[in-house]
Amino acid sequence: MNSATPRRPCVLIVDDTPANIQILVGLLQADHELKVATRGEQALKIAEQTPQLDLILLDVMMPEMDGYEVCQRLRAAEATRDIPIIFLTAKSEVDDIVRGFDLGANDYVVKPFRAPELLARVRTHLLVRTQQREIAEKNLELREILQIVSHDVANHLGVMSMNLELIAMGSGITFEKVQPRMAAAVRNGIALTTLVRDLRRAEEKGLMLQTVSLTAALDEALLLAEGRLQDKKVTVNKQVPDLKVIAEPVALTNSVFGNILSNAIKFSHPGGSIDISAAVENGQACIRLRDQGIGMPPAVLAKLFDVSKSHSRKGTSGESGTGFGMPVMKKFVTMFGGTVEVTARESTTHPDDHGTEFALRLKLAP
Repeated sequence: MNSATPRRPCVLIVDDTPANIQILVGLLQADHELKVATRGEQALKIAEQTPQLDLILLDVMMPEMDGYEVCQRLRAAEATRDIPIIFLTAKSEVDDIVRGFDLGANDYVVKPFRAPELLARVRTHLLVRTQQREIAEKNLELREILQIVSHDVANHLGVMSMNLELIAMGSGITFEKVQPRMAAAVRNGIALTTLVRDLRRAEEKGLMLQTVSLTAALDEALLLAEGRLQDKKVTVNKQVPDLKVIAEPVALTNSVFGNILSNAIKFSHPGGSIDISAAVENGQACIRLRDQGIGMPPAVLAKLFDVSKSHSRKGTSGESGTGFGMPVMKKFVTMFGGTVEVTARESTTHPDDHGTEFALRLKLAP
């Protein structure tokens, strides 16, 4: 059970009259975090710098910049366009009220106001704000699920397509030779669809974790990557004891190891190598996957796991990607109760010691 204290709604009061501010603070301070501005420019700055701002109570008649202009500028800025705004004003003409709504206000309360009415309107708009944020979070989760589908399943379709092309080219590659890879692609593609189908439930109730053989998950991921490794003549040096970890096997093979291997192959030079090792460190299984590729610049490393800033770079042989593999990988490792650390050295700055290393720490099975 989460015992953390719920965040109090944050309300910005904008009024140039100290007596009005005092009344509003007295009404709201018990249940709300309050911020106060006495000028329009000050209100705009506070709104821009307060990401968790939930509601603005905005006076219309102010010097220098009136409430109408403040509202218009709030609605024009991406960071503040969705914050609910309630106008508080003595201007009660119909034209004034209509103008306020036309500029984007959510509600209009005429002074002098009755406290119960104002508090009821504040509660209503705070509830709407909370629901908007919940919807936005659910939409983000759905986008992540779609990214998993498009990214990881596409990898398996790519394996199927590549091997069928090799057979059709008549280059001596027989179906019997590539059948294990193709079977693994089909097996994991089907398993991924089941995993994705259950991911919504996992967000609410937790992923169904179990004991997984580290070597079995790695071997399956390497089998799926075998064609790309051979195409680029990249060798794999694996020294991994048969540790048992707590994870979800399909996600560990595909979304974790599969994405890291894909990244390592993509940024390795032809003829390069990938080193995979594992050991018990501080009561956890620590798995390290290191390539001797081109590495990553600090700017890319800083946003590597941010799904909203995903960026794909071309590989050393011109390979393209979606940019979603690393955020998906980190998401699953976190759901396993593990952690990810990444270190990278660019070949341009470290010509004798370059590449990228992923260090995964997962819980050992009892």
